[in-house]
Amino acid sequence: MGKSNSSRDWTQIYAIYGMDQWQTLVFLLCHAVFFSLLSVIFLFYFGSIFHFFQTLFPSPGAARFAAGFSGAVTSISAVCLFFAAANFLYSAGPLHYEMAQRMVGSVYDWSSVKLALDIGCGRGILLNSVATQLKKTGSSGRVVGLDRSKRTTLSTLRTANVEGSYFLNHFLKLP
Repeated sequence: MGKSNSSRDWTQIYAIYGMDQWQTLVFLLCHAVFFSLLSVIFLFYFGSIFHFFQTLFPSPGAARFAAGFSGAVTSISAVCLFFAAANFLYSAGPLHYEMAQRMVGSVYDWSSVKLALDIGCGRGILLNSVATQLKKTGSSGRVVGLDRSKRTTLSTLRTANVEGSYFLNHFLKLP
């Protein structure tokens, strides 16, 4: 397989392509902050929480275990939510770009490529990578991207303009 020789960092990728489903990232971060604050509250008020659990459980050991377990689960949940947010942030842009570069690098002879079709092209990371590679090799091939959302299609056209690739097609005008 060919290796990617791109030198873009994640800030450039987000500046060009943006992020789909940014609401998911905000949701994860808000809940991670909430669970972090809740774990700090558990830490500072452990004695009061322990006394509350003593009213529920007759044994002091069981009450201490329940209070400690609740605090541990809360703090581990916060860490997991931060990790999920970081993973989502990475997979929303840089991972897509890296995979597109790997796919483009796996084709060794671009002179034989006459037409590339990207169904569900989204913001056009793979589409623009193929168009850029065709332009670099001097191929006369075309790249066509299809997506069901008009907003995404307009975003793809904007990113194609930034990338220096040019294409304009609408799914109703396809042959």
